[in-house]
Amino acid sequence: MNGDNMKILETERLILRNYKETDFDDYWEFASQPNVGPMAGWMPYTDKNKARERLELEISKPYQFAIVVKEENRVIGSIEIMECKKERYPGCEFEDNCREIGYILSEYYWGKGYATEALKEIMRYSFNELNVPSIFICHAKANIGSGKVQDKCGFKVIGEYPNFRTWIDGTDTSCIMRKMTQEEYFELINKQSRN
Repeated sequence: MNGDNMKILETERLILRNYKETDFDDYWEFASQPNVGPMAGWMPYTDKNKARERLELEISKPYQFAIVVKEENRVIGSIEIMECKKERYPGCEFEDNCREIGYILSEYYWGKGYATEALKEIMRYSFNELNVPSIFICHAKANIGSGKVQDKCGFKVIGEYPNFRTWIDGTDTSCIMRKMTQEEYFELINKQSRN
């Protein structure tokens, strides 16, 4: 994949685009929320300087997209297309050039379909424009909401990794891994277009 780092994607309610320095206030708002980071395996930010450093890192990533609600012109989260890292998932079979998708969303916007909408667009972009052979996606077992998003988008469970990360209360939680191939995606889209 080449680094087309100024890509802008659009859905009915959202703009997906690369982060900018001017996004800091919105980024800080959701990155410091008590339930956002822990859902993805990191602690909420309490230091604005550290959060700013993290945002600078996010800006440097070519396939890290800020999720912007059009109606409010506000960044409410992010979604990223990443390289599959075998060291994170021992025993998982990854094809060449496959990708993993990860996302986070402000808790104020949970349950409104924004994560599903963003994920579907990133799937379309990954399979159609980047021509990836397969996408892997995972969530902490305790994060039931994220699992529902992935199910809605058509991902199938392929395994569970025990003690994958520490959960909000300090206990270890398993990771549920899902996958979709490019062929499965096009079959799904064709089926939806016929209905």
